[in-house]
Amino acid sequence: MPSIKRREIQRIVGIISRAILEQRLAPGTRLVETRLSEALGANRNHVRAALLELGHQGLVAIAANRGATVACPSQQEAAEVFAMRRILEEEAVALAARGERRGELAPLRALIEEERRAVEEGRRPAAVDCAARFHIELARLGGNRLLVEVLERMIAKTSLIVSMYQKDRNAHHCHCEEHGRLLDLVAAGEADTAALSMRRHLENLEASLELTEEEEQSLDLAALFAELQTEAEAPPR
Repeated sequence: MPSIKRREIQRIVGIISRAILEQRLAPGTRLVETRLSEALGANRNHVRAALLELGHQGLVAIAANRGATVACPSQQEAAEVFAMRRILEEEAVALAARGERRGELAPLRALIEEERRAVEEGRRPAAVDCAARFHIELARLGGNRLLVEVLERMIAKTSLIVSMYQKDRNAHHCHCEEHGRLLDLVAAGEADTAALSMRRHLENLEASLELTEEEEQSLDLAALFAELQTEAEAPPR
């Protein structure tokens, strides 16, 4: 069981990462330890540890003389993330199609439906989250745990990139359909075709992005994190 300190750090990581991925903290926003400590009612050392962890995940950038800021991936960084994902996920989906668990697709189909509802209701951050979980769970079917571990880091970075830079609000409709086709190919055991379909899917996702500079926002961190904490504690709909 995690220690009290570890649970507190995980709480801070969770609430800040959610604020970033749900676009409530813009790229480049400064994350000042003292302000975060006050807003979260947390020990400053725990906040510092959480920021370091978020830095390892690629969601936060930490620089000397500036401190921590919400990461703002460049076009080059985004291209590198997608290149790595193509390598990992072509292999992952092929493994899933060849594996013994390719019949265990019901939870993934449910995720696609959840993603589709989020898109239809205009809940873009929720749709991004569903898409991220879909790719991770699909990779798990292949059985390569190290691949999944690396992919989780890449997908966290991608979720940040997509949540910031996907300007076409209709793009996610296409991605839902592509997810469904990927599952059909996995179910049929068509490993090579599934790998090619995954490559095209990731290329389409990358092509839907428009990377631009974002201005730093002035935020009431206490109000923001109080709202997120209330939402997290609310019963599921």
